[in-house]
Amino acid sequence: MKYLLILYMCSMATGQCPSSTVAGYQFTTHYDCVDAGYAIAQKTYRNLKELEDWDKQHINKNKLVVKFECKEIGAST
Repeated sequence: MKYLLILYMCSMATGQCPSSTVAGYQFTTHYDCVDAGYAIAQKTYRNLKELEDWDKQHINKNKLVVKFECKEIGAST
């Protein structure tokens, strides 16, 4: 079984997660996926303010968070 890391940009103000991104990482265990997910989500969140459209004021106003999921792919043998 493999696990694919998917990141979601969510607004806690609206409860919506309008965008998702496949992080491009695959893992052989759920544990490894979750462990990496926390680190990658944190790094992604910290880098948001570097983007032109995602300044601190926008992040605070919309109460943005990065959520992640480890989606199981493939079939077990």
